[in-house]
Amino acid sequence: MNSQYEQSYARGETIEKGRIFTTEFVSDDETLGWVDKESQSTEEHILLFSRLPHRRLLEHLDINSVEAYWLTERATEGAIRPDMIDIRNLIVGHLSNHAGIVILEGLEWLMTLHGEDAVLSFVRELRESVYRTQWSIVMPIRSLAFEALWLARLRREAPATNLTLPNRDTESVMHADIDSAEVIDAEIALKPMEVFEDGSPHLVMLSRLPSTGFTLPLLRKRILQWRRMGLDVSEAEAALSFKPDEAYALYSLVEEKVRRAVELEQHLNTSSAGFSATDEATARFRIRQLTGLDELEKQFFED
Repeated sequence: MNSQYEQSYARGETIEKGRIFTTEFVSDDETLGWVDKESQSTEEHILLFSRLPHRRLLEHLDINSVEAYWLTERATEGAIRPDMIDIRNLIVGHLSNHAGIVILEGLEWLMTLHGEDAVLSFVRELRESVYRTQWSIVMPIRSLAFEALWLARLRREAPATNLTLPNRDTESVMHADIDSAEVIDAEIALKPMEVFEDGSPHLVMLSRLPSTGFTLPLLRKRILQWRRMGLDVSEAEAALSFKPDEAYALYSLVEEKVRRAVELEQHLNTSSAGFSATDEATARFRIRQLTGLDELEKQFFED
């Protein structure tokens, strides 16, 4: 196989360039975890069509590293309607530029809306469009959603491939210099979190990442954890382009702000009866924005 038409991934497999594939959908965690890993390990373009809105994608990946579209009927920024012509035109518009991979979810929904024949023609058009380009197209599907005969026809156009993530033993070797408790802490970004009645997550104190063995991939995971709690840690994102020592210095500054924010919210949770609804909402917003912490500390702890 000509290396010009294949792309290597961390799991040691290859996906041939210029082709379209299906892969068995396991979970959002599995699919988006793979997308996140690819977006951080390649300079190629990642074009993602997801059934999840951007606020949910933030729980799984660095959305600044991918070009993501929410597949939805809603007319909102960053969204695309489940219209196969619109989707095809957007994909085809990328295929003549650079190199990359398209991840297209929602084939089951498209078939419900447009029918089996139309979807199969859509996939065939994508197969013909991507041929001899520096792009690959992968469609995560739930095979049980399709009739066996139609699925066989689909896979003649888009053969099956496997997007399994590297096992955790490999991950642990990569971070062997870091205390195991820290590694576990840095890997829990996808675990369920406690939430308030309005659905917003509780702030929790995460153990501090040590300077020994500190890496940018660990920092990226920590940023995702903070984002998932609703914290604005855009200041820390700049560190992802720094050298490790400089990145750790900036991480430490943001980590201290987060620690103070957690303490402030814990105080607010136990003393909410002393605040009006407006004052409490304002305080929670400022805490998550990591702004005005000095003023809030004076208000909470020095009055």
